[in-house]
Parts: sequence; C-alpha cells; structure tokens
Amino acid sequence: MKYIFKISMFFALIYMIIGCQNQKSIENRFSSLNDTIILKTKKVKGNGLFQFGVSSIEFQDTSKSFSNPVKYPKNINDLKRFQLKTDFDETKNYNVEMLKGNKNGKQIFIVDENNNKDFTDDSIREYKPIIWSKSANLVRCKYLISNDTEIVTDSSWLNIGDSNGNFSLGKREYLISKFEIDNKKYEIGIIEPRNPLSFTYGFRPQISILSDSGIKKDSISESDLIAFGEALNLNGKYYRFEKISNNGDIITLVKDKNFESEIGTQKGMIAPSFKVITMSGDTLTNSYLQNKLTVIANSCGCGGDKESTEAFYEMERTFGNQINILHVDSDIKMLDIGIHIDSQEEFNKDFYNNYRKEYCSRLCYVIGKDNRIVEKFNINEWKNVLPKTIKN
Repeated sequence: MKYIFKISMFFALIYMIIGCQNQKSIENRFSSLNDTIILKTKKVKGNGLFQFGVSSIEFQDTSKSFSNPVKYPKNINDLKRFQLKTDFDETKNYNVEMLKGNKNGKQIFIVDENNNKDFTDDSIREYKPIIWSKSANLVRCKYLISNDTEIVTDSSWLNIGDSNGNFSLGKREYLISKFEIDNKKYEIGIIEPRNPLSFTYGFRPQISILSDSGIKKDSISESDLIAFGEALNLNGKYYRFEKISNNGDIITLVKDKNFESEIGTQKGMIAPSFKVITMSGDTLTNSYLQNKLTVIANSCGCGGDKESTEAFYEMERTFGNQINILHVDSDIKMLDIGIHIDSQEEFNKDFYNNYRKEYCSRLCYVIGKDNRIVEKFNINEWKNVLPKTIKN
C-alpha cells in the first residue's frame, strides 16, 4: 500500500508540474471574445526595426550641487558631471550618473554602470562619433524606476558620443510581447521615441506589429506605428493601445468596436475636418479639397532642416498638378510655389493639434477623396511612398 501511495503521489506531482508549465505557456493566449488584453513585455537591446534619435546634454562642474554624493576617479582632468533622470514621474532623484573629462590627452566619459555611486569600478571610454547602426558599443546601465506599484531595479543601454559637434546620448531599447488570439500568433514592439533621455514610458509611446501568423516584417513605416490611444488591427478586429506601465513591463489593449466610425489621424480613420488660413491669405476647408487626394506635408525648416523643406518643393513640382499638397511649417520663406500654412498662426491652432502636434514634425498625412486617412509617411520618404499611394 505504501508503494502504491508513493507511485500515486509521484504521478500527481508530475501532473502538477505539467499543469504549471501549460499554464505558463498560455499566459499570453487570448480569445477574440476578450475585450481587454494585458500583456507582459520583454526589453530588447538596440534598435531592431525602429529608429531612434539622441539628445545633446550639458555637463556641470563637479563643484556644483548635486542630489547625491559619488566617488570620483583619480587622474582624470577637467571632470564634469551629468545626472540622467530615469523616472520622470518619481519625486525622488533616481539617476544614471555620468562623467566626462580628459585622460592622456583624449576626451573620455564614464557611466556609473552598476548604479553604486562609485566611478572607480566603471570602464573609462574614449569619446568618439556616435555609430547609429551598430549596438556593439552601447553602454549598459542599471537604475531605479517605478513599475506603478513599487520601485524596482531595471537596466537599459545607452548610445553615447559626438553628434554634430555635441555630446549626445540616447537610450537604445525597445519592448516586445508575443501572444496568441484564437491561435493566431503575434509579436508586437513598443518604443518611446520622443523621450530619448528617460526610461519612463507613457509620454508618447508607439506600438507596431512585428510578426503576424509567423510572417515577420523586414521594415517599419510611419503608417505601421500606432500611437497611444490608436488601435492595432489584429485579424480584422481592432484593439486600442490603452495603457502602458511606467517602466513599460505591462501594456493593455482594449477592443475598439467603433474604429471605422472614429475621427483621427490613424490610417483608416475619418480625417479630422479643418479650416485654415494660408500664408497667401486664402481660407481652405477640407470639404473644398475633396476633389483630389490631399497631402498634409509637415517639414521642419523652422529648425534649420533644409532636407525636409526641399522635399516639399520637390513633391510639389512633381505631383502638384495631380493632388493637393499643403505645406505646414513656421517661418516659411519661399511662397511662390505651393500652398503654405503657418503652423504658429493662432487661427490654425485646431489644425495644428490634429495634423502637426509638435513644434517640429516631418510627418505627412494623405487624405483620400472619401475623407479617410489612407497613408502616413516621413516627408523625406515621399519618393518611395507617394507614387504608390497615388497609383492605388
């Protein structure tokens, strides 16, 4: 009897282990009947299919006041210090500490990689131009951040170096989540591109489908990027990007049953109506322009970007007789060709909030004759996107 009892307990234990494994494997498995989908994410090093920028930073002399003391290295000249805030929503100063200086005639920098406030055990790196395409030289760093319920230790990677003569850095991470809906497999990626100097998610995160039913994308276009509050098309059903945790480890998707009747600038939505004053003094409305395909073309000449400005004029010269093209920017100088809209004009404020949304933008929206958004693209990519859009 004891032998039989032990055999029974053994098989019961096996069944429990298998049951736990199966439960773990179906953690991200859902039905299309689910209105809410909560997904765990995994952090990945580098860029993947996404594009990231950098921001220039300003170091301060070590004699200045800082939020906490650190142990400085020896034999480095002209030391200066920078604190990279890791959690914008936290009142406490959670930072990644950085130094720059000179050693043996070369400019160097040091990152407090293990977050112990001691620079004597960290690597001394030579300051060089940023390499945009590779992840081999990224610096891994640990830090503290809130996950919405508690403070946790997390880590990421930084791209640090010279960009156009400025000491610049940007985080190099993206999030992925793999899941199933009705046995169809998906992989999505999440980024926070507008906030390169913080590890906090939720400012302007973007999400994109990376793989659908085992078919992986080899590139991501502007129209593939879904903004916070917009919806993913998963097998004909739309799920709105509803929520993301402070450190990005959890995202929430909510089924959107009214997508096709909603107004917005996501591809497939009804385009927001508008009424604007052009720089020539004319008043334009979207209803007046519905005789042709309309492109709202944002450039960033206001920031000294000549390439995006010239892209508009090339676009206008190539397709201006076939479609409507509205050039949006501030401080536009050349007005003898095309239709121009001053993004800083108070009368155009609603238009700005719908179709520009930030001081410097290069995003173009294509509105079809049915008044729906049919495409989105970066203005510098018009030669690849616009001919196909017009043809279709």
